[in-house]
Amino acid sequence: MPRNTFQRVIFTCLGVLFMAYTMSLYNKVLASGVFVPDTFRQAGVAWFQRAPLAFVMQFFIVQKFATKMCARYPTDNKMLYYAIRTGFSVLLMCPVMSLYSNIIYVGLSKDLIFNWLPKMVLNWPFAFMVQIFLLGPWNRLLFNLIFGKANRAG
Repeated sequence: MPRNTFQRVIFTCLGVLFMAYTMSLYNKVLASGVFVPDTFRQAGVAWFQRAPLAFVMQFFIVQKFATKMCARYPTDNKMLYYAIRTGFSVLLMCPVMSLYSNIIYVGLSKDLIFNWLPKMVLNWPFAFMVQIFLLGPWNRLLFNLIFGKANRAG
């Protein structure tokens, strides 16, 4: 895990890179109903629209919120701690990023809430599971490769 601000920035950038792109890809497939090679390009365009807000939210708000909430559920079990922390992160990020995405596509209209709520309901379980089982471990692996064995103990 990150031990200083520079490492937190790198760790957050890696997480946003993977998660924002994966969620953009997932939502493009949901919206179009097809998964074709062009979907990857479309998700890349969507990623550029979402990544800056995702980074700011994650770095300045969500990490602090998740840490504070995890303190309420003390455990020595690293996997349980990780699941709780991820749950709180997704709990905050998913509604905000889903709302932001819907504002981009629907605008501030009367239909916004009717588009936002169903997408948020679909996004939350996917975001939680992909973060727990795929992207979180991948992010930690790359982070440890970048910063070496010294960070693996913490």
